[in-house]
Amino acid sequence: MTKIDNLPVKLICFPFAGAGASFYNGWSDFFDSSIEVSPIQLPGRERQIAEEPFRDIHVAADAFANMIEEDNDSNPIALFGHCFLGATLAFEVAKRLESRGNVNLLHLFVSAASSPKSTRNYSLSSYTDDKFIEEVEKLTGFKHDAFNIPELKELLLPTLRADFEMDENYNPTSKCHIELPITAMFATNDSFVAETDVALWRECTSGDFNITQVTGEHMYITNSPEQSMEIIKNTLTRIHKKGALQNDLLKR
Repeated sequence: MTKIDNLPVKLICFPFAGAGASFYNGWSDFFDSSIEVSPIQLPGRERQIAEEPFRDIHVAADAFANMIEEDNDSNPIALFGHCFLGATLAFEVAKRLESRGNVNLLHLFVSAASSPKSTRNYSLSSYTDDKFIEEVEKLTGFKHDAFNIPELKELLLPTLRADFEMDENYNPTSKCHIELPITAMFATNDSFVAETDVALWRECTSGDFNITQVTGEHMYITNSPEQSMEIIKNTLTRIHKKGALQNDLLKR
């Protein structure tokens, strides 16, 4: 049974390919004190630009699961990830934390992402830089303005390539499901990830599963992130009320 207490839920947010922790700046303003937004910073970007980026999701998941356990201060934890990188990394971290049983996990939220069991039908690693950026834009419908500036393009491109390499080479382990409940979000006009692909996350949990529609394209989260935040807030509020009721009944 989920443990509910008076501590805020720590919402750990994983970035999409090429993005950094700063993407989630401002999310805390949306939530009240019951939810504490805690973005994950991957190496190779922003303040960690000089560090070598991860090239293996399993290696990254090991590192972040360990970090979350070490930093945990008894807060209940929910995980959120957008697109292939964020969602798959959040799932792999959840799997590790769940198996160890040292933290109080509440929920996994995934957004605009194929499930870990899905086949990746693209391979961009052999493309030239310009072709790579072009194909990423075609796939996701999104191009960062920084790539229009040669100096920034040279600085940021290796990290984006490494992120896609993580996805292209990803192989789920034999245990490809968790008990943690999952809420999966799909975008109405997503040309990269279809609703049917998002629905396959149902096979990744033996717990509750909910699939929810948001409005926009694949990268809807860049211009209307409040849709995801509203889903997260409503879901965690329901979990808290249910847990509080269960705790109250146990005390009687």
